[in-house]
Amino acid sequence: MKKILFLLIIALFMSCSDKEKISQLEKDKQQLQLTVDSLHHDTELKNQFIEEYSITINEVYDNLENIRKREGLIAKYSKDLEKNKNITMRERLLSNLKSIDAYLKSSKAKVQELNAKLNKQRISYDPLKETVERLNNTIIEKEKYIAELKDQISDLHIEVDAAKKEIVAKEELIQEKTKELNLAYYIIGTKDELKEKGIIEEKGGILGIRKTKKLAPSFDGSQFTQVDISSTDKIDIVGKINKIEIISPHNPDSYHLVENGQKRSSVEIIDPQEFWKMKYLVILVKN
Repeated sequence: MKKILFLLIIALFMSCSDKEKISQLEKDKQQLQLTVDSLHHDTELKNQFIEEYSITINEVYDNLENIRKREGLIAKYSKDLEKNKNITMRERLLSNLKSIDAYLKSSKAKVQELNAKLNKQRISYDPLKETVERLNNTIIEKEKYIAELKDQISDLHIEVDAAKKEIVAKEELIQEKTKELNLAYYIIGTKDELKEKGIIEEKGGILGIRKTKKLAPSFDGSQFTQVDISSTDKIDIVGKINKIEIISPHNPDSYHLVENGQKRSSVEIIDPQEFWKMKYLVILVKN
């Protein structure tokens, strides 16, 4: 009887011990599952981070490649601008500089974002950090280079503006000279009127007969009417054709006197270049 009771006690003890073991095993299993889940979660986060990292890095490299291409265009346009002082080239330069600024700003923001993400990771990504650091240094170098370019281009702009002002001044001078070259003057009057104004004088002849009328050595040009020879092909006169005499020494082959009726005539200019070699036209209308 004692032996049976002993065996029952041992069996009961072993049963309690197994239950405790089973309970502990269940706890260990749950803890292990939590660890596995945590590892899975960490792995997913790492994979997601690496994917985002790769995308961002590629975007930064794309930006840097675009900057490199723009730098080539800026170098070309700078030479053209320096050579030709062309306003269009200046606009292209400014456009490319704005694009580079935008690419640099975007790249800088992306690199800062990568740095922030790397610092939040629980494990070290030394190779990734080195890559980000290299990109950051590249961007800093690009910013310095672009700042220098902006200074150079600013100097070019000053030169272009100065050249533009010089061109405008020359064009104005050319227009002024052209206008001046196209100016001519005429005056119409009777012999007495022209003599009184000091435009003509009479010389030679005997007892007042066959005196020659010619331009006075010096006369007041302000009394003449101004005309633009580029748009003037005739001068209208009140008087019959047989009463008209051209006193100034114009080539007779360069004009015609034409009667228009009702005591009106005109000097029609058939060779302007030859006619206006003498800039002052004096027309005498006989009484």
